[in-house]
Amino acid sequence: MYDKSREPVIGATVQEKNKPTSGTMTNIEGGFTINVSSPNAILVISYVGMDLLEIPLEGRSTIEAIMSENNIHLEEVVVTALGIKKQAKALGYAVAEVKGDDITGGRDGNAITALSGRMAGVDISTGSGGPSGSTRVLIRGNSQLSGSNLPLYVVDGVPMDNTQLGSADNNGGYDMGDGLSSINPGDIESISVLKGASASALYGSRASNGVVLITTKSGKGHSGLGIDFSTNVNAVMISKNFDDYQRVYGQGTNGQPPVLESSARTSTQSAWGAKLDPNSSYYIFNGQQRPYGNINDNIMSFFRTGVTFTNSLAISSSTDKNDFRISVSDMRNNDIVPSSDMYRTTFMLKGGANIGSKLKVEGRANYTREGVNNRPALSDSPNNIGNSIIGIAPNFDQKWLADGYKDAQGRYNSWNANIYRLNPYWVINEMSNKSNKDRLMGHVQGSYDILPFLTAQVKVGTDYNKFHFTNYAAKYTDGILPGRFEETLTEIHETNYEGMLRFNKRFNDILDVSAFVGGNIMKYEYESYYMKGEDQIMMDVKDIMNYSLSYPPQHTLLRKQVNSVYGAVNLGYKDFAYLDFTFRNDISSSLNKDNRSYTYPSVSGSLLFSELVDLKPYGLSFGKVRASWAKVGGDTDPYKLNLLYNLLPYTIGGKPAGQIASETVPNVNLLPTSTYSYEFGFDVRFFQDRIALDFNYYNQSTKDQIMNLPISSSSGYSNAMINAGEITNKGIEVSLNVVPVRSKDFEWTSNINFAKNTNKVKELHPEVNIYELAQARWAGASIVAIAGQSYGSIVGKKLARNEAGAVIFDSEGLPTFEDNVSILGSGTYDFTLGFNNTFRYKSFSLGVLLDMKFGADIYSMSALQSYRNGTSTYTLEGRDQWNASEQARMAANKTSKEWLDMGNVKGYVGKGVVLQPDGTWAENTVAVNPQTYWARIADNSPEPFIYDASYIKLRELTFSYDLPSKLLAKTPLKAVSITAYGRNLWIIHSKLDNIDPESNYNNGNGQGLEYGSLPTRRTFGLGVNVKF
Repeated sequence: MYDKSREPVIGATVQEKNKPTSGTMTNIEGGFTINVSSPNAILVISYVGMDLLEIPLEGRSTIEAIMSENNIHLEEVVVTALGIKKQAKALGYAVAEVKGDDITGGRDGNAITALSGRMAGVDISTGSGGPSGSTRVLIRGNSQLSGSNLPLYVVDGVPMDNTQLGSADNNGGYDMGDGLSSINPGDIESISVLKGASASALYGSRASNGVVLITTKSGKGHSGLGIDFSTNVNAVMISKNFDDYQRVYGQGTNGQPPVLESSARTSTQSAWGAKLDPNSSYYIFNGQQRPYGNINDNIMSFFRTGVTFTNSLAISSSTDKNDFRISVSDMRNNDIVPSSDMYRTTFMLKGGANIGSKLKVEGRANYTREGVNNRPALSDSPNNIGNSIIGIAPNFDQKWLADGYKDAQGRYNSWNANIYRLNPYWVINEMSNKSNKDRLMGHVQGSYDILPFLTAQVKVGTDYNKFHFTNYAAKYTDGILPGRFEETLTEIHETNYEGMLRFNKRFNDILDVSAFVGGNIMKYEYESYYMKGEDQIMMDVKDIMNYSLSYPPQHTLLRKQVNSVYGAVNLGYKDFAYLDFTFRNDISSSLNKDNRSYTYPSVSGSLLFSELVDLKPYGLSFGKVRASWAKVGGDTDPYKLNLLYNLLPYTIGGKPAGQIASETVPNVNLLPTSTYSYEFGFDVRFFQDRIALDFNYYNQSTKDQIMNLPISSSSGYSNAMINAGEITNKGIEVSLNVVPVRSKDFEWTSNINFAKNTNKVKELHPEVNIYELAQARWAGASIVAIAGQSYGSIVGKKLARNEAGAVIFDSEGLPTFEDNVSILGSGTYDFTLGFNNTFRYKSFSLGVLLDMKFGADIYSMSALQSYRNGTSTYTLEGRDQWNASEQARMAANKTSKEWLDMGNVKGYVGKGVVLQPDGTWAENTVAVNPQTYWARIADNSPEPFIYDASYIKLRELTFSYDLPSKLLAKTPLKAVSITAYGRNLWIIHSKLDNIDPESNYNNGNGQGLEYGSLPTRRTFGLGVNVKF
């Protein structure tokens, strides 16, 4: 099969007429083989964007045909709300869709992460949690002050729970991952993103942040038995080194190296010593003497090259009556951190059957088993390896920490006199955490054709997740001397029961009417147990029973139910005008009886003006305008309306003691939040779709925010739950698809997607002008929402300045600071840009994906520590002068005060002014110890450590080769593809030294905080796919 340019049509569906399930597909050369029932059979050949062909064989065994281009948009079908497939031309709102082959090209283990840079208005990011961490997906900006801003995920029409079971905050923690990793990317047929309220309104209160629809592969369209096997291996390497650290001064303080073992211990993470001299030696923490010279790669040598192996097998088949697909995938990963590894095994079975001419049944079952050893600790966790090693002096080799991290009795040997910065070799050898996840998802669905235009459908879907986590610190761990063992068991179970009646009829080839009504019952249950033991009895036994001090288990049980009814009417007039109406009513158990019922309507329409006016002579092959309006919203978590109580681990007078379980005053009159949204856009395509431009404008407002209002602690509470506040998001989304070159052997396709979102917190509460979203660990910074500003402002104390903007210094030559906090930046991006190119030459294909984000800021506490520790190159200024001045002072036998009074102090002179007695300003000329200067800054202000988090990344690079079919003609193989690939290969542009600008330590609402991040990972891999 060829197109009009004699290019092979790859992937066209070939079927025998009246036998639609016994078909095949054309290969990379446009060829195909099919068994037919008769020499005179008729073949039906279809391909998206091409006219349908019917070819009588007339006894021929070989045929050749040319397929003519049609308007791709007239045939394109996308998955919309409730799993309903619609023609793209009929939609009055924006839907973005990516096919499964595009997702698996870069062999990313997480299907959602693979979408980075591919969709306008969909911001995807990962934190610093590594391969077992979670993914943050933000659609059209932040709209919620409390709770989640993440979208709803739906797999084959069944909602999936994506709860993140643990994350880091300013004091530390672990990223426990999320539910997205439970889906094997190789099982995905397509991913559709419903970005606007009109697109997602049918999902009600759960869809206020958008919906991600995942459709899995089935066995339909496969003639006979098909086998698909793929194997991939990739190396995981460090993408950004700490190569901007200074290599001039070594360990010590105040210009002096450590002279005793004790002083070496207190200064291991201080590079304020003398100039490096490899001919001299000094004591280190364990009493050994080492050369006092620079050691290249003294930090990064701790990490190893990780490796990931992934193997997948799928078997599929279909007949006239049924189809099935069964798959298994196994992933094994060793991370860059020694002792950190994970595995993930997934199984999927999906099938369907036609029982008679009217009844159809189908079902799917997914099971995932995941195990993770030693997730990286994040933020200010004492066992955060990043915090420990990135602060060491340039003359100190991290390898030395492996020698003597514990004494002969197994006790911790302190290396830095800091219980919050543990020896990384103690961490990987004497501390551990382990998690196991079992997840079962699936559904059963039946549909019955009551009449040719009327169908009844029922579906039951379930999602069960069991997560077991243990966290172990051996006896004698610094700061936890008795040892500690923590154990958490969490089970989440959600079941959806759904019924629907669907109508679809065309009247006189003029009016298309499709409609449906349905109902849903969602039942949700969350249950967890937390246990902790201290004072370990037997060394190395990791069991809660091995601790003499154990605490009573903490039990949490949450239940919620939402009953819903919904419906829609879709009208189409002469295939060029479309109008849709939808409604949904939710009744939520988490609100009181007067407020628990609420309705969400939407209306949308589209007009194909290219069907009204012939614009083809002007190059326009398709033109469409669309518009929509909708209202959606959200409820709250269970048990927020009344006081909760729990039991304490002791009794009073022989009776159990209890307490109020929350510091928040409940509000029995809570209302659901409401989001009002409208959007309009257009889709125009030129020169037979060689150029396609899609534009969308949206404006949405989220009101009646459910938030915690701070109140006086004298009340016995710290805050009260209320409805207040409004957040708006408005912006544009642009997607441009171009085929610059198309010839017989070569084709270049290009996609540019752009999105700009303007966010504003219009109001909070009359008594609240600032609402805290997250706290930083150091210098008093936090992420907040401020009335009148954009969501996610980074605030903290600025350096004090005069009217001319000069920094104000005190009489001792040290900077001063403002009394109140100010806005220092924003943790949310202004706009995003993706640039995706594919070059195909015969059997070769090259893919290049650039991912770009601009306008956000990040507070890097790793940078702050590098200034405090003296490892930053910016701390070199003034050191030579200070050290020479100190040597002269000591030679003159003068005290520091005497030397200062004599005016002989040299060192760092801060750029700014000093207030004079007469009220004028004079330039600061007082020299100070650079160590003192930067300690003063780091203790009081985050301002110097706020960085532009904009970046340009080479997100993905793939190069593949498909073996010619003639080489496989005499083998059982149908296709063989070999792919070399890379992910996160190059940070082309970034203004943040040493740290990846995406290194937020969690994926919550308070974006813009980085602390102690591990190096970013890049992958290089090779994959082979074989089809039988």
